[in-house]
Amino acid sequence: MYHRFPNTQGLELQCRHLRDHYQPVSMNDAAEMLSGNRPLTPYAVAVTVDDGYRDFYTSAYPIFSAYRIPVTVYLVTDFLDGNAWLWVDQVRYLFHHTKQPQCKMALPGRAFQLSCMTEEERRAAGRDACEALKQLSNEDRLSALRLLPELLEVELPATPPRGSEPLVWDEVRALAQAGVEFGSHTRRHPILSKVGSATELDDEIIGSKRRMEGVLETKVRHFCYPNGARDDISPEAVETVRRAGFETAVVTEPGLNRPGEDLLRLRRIGVDPRYQQQYFEQCAAAFGV
Repeated sequence: MYHRFPNTQGLELQCRHLRDHYQPVSMNDAAEMLSGNRPLTPYAVAVTVDDGYRDFYTSAYPIFSAYRIPVTVYLVTDFLDGNAWLWVDQVRYLFHHTKQPQCKMALPGRAFQLSCMTEEERRAAGRDACEALKQLSNEDRLSALRLLPELLEVELPATPPRGSEPLVWDEVRALAQAGVEFGSHTRRHPILSKVGSATELDDEIIGSKRRMEGVLETKVRHFCYPNGARDDISPEAVETVRRAGFETAVVTEPGLNRPGEDLLRLRRIGVDPRYQQQYFEQCAAAFGV
């Protein structure tokens, strides 16, 4: 499980290791093998990328392609449509640019104060604020996000800053023609267990799938739960994913997957191009999982 690609040198070393020691497979292949429709390839590994940042196109894809490694990218469709940039990036941006020495946040059921004196404190405050907002209902989180620019006295740009841009749909079409698989990651990246109604779940999950299928003119078979921990995924969300017709869905809980697993709760191992190579190799081997 990847997200961003700030280090192409590290990614190339990782891809070389995967190609030398494993059998990279697509999520389409994984679905067939884990459902028992075909034998499991020895040392099979599937590579996935969350969110749909443009650095996949500019930095990562050429390396994955050179090493013949299939990739599935999960897209937040409103992000690509330009309706909103990812909300966690908004929070980080606001704290990074505030001149306020501290931020007093009053959230439902909790009030706390975050120090913003230094760059390190602002980074920590952004992380802490994101974690606090993830605990709120979707409605309360959206309300808090609307108030945060005024609270921190920072104007939020209409479009993501350089380095946080999404893929554009023409790039997605070109990548799909080149063999990249695309899955849904909802419309706006909410924590699905915090979404309050079946109508909202349908809008986030089914709405994202329909948008992608309209653009790509093909069936979208795979889904990725935002945040993806156990508490982030309600039974209602899983049922909506099933009803939408997705064949697989992935979480962020670490582990291996074997035939007979619940295909709508497939585990993944998070990695980053900046990892030390030895640690990446341990992650790839599921050492300690």
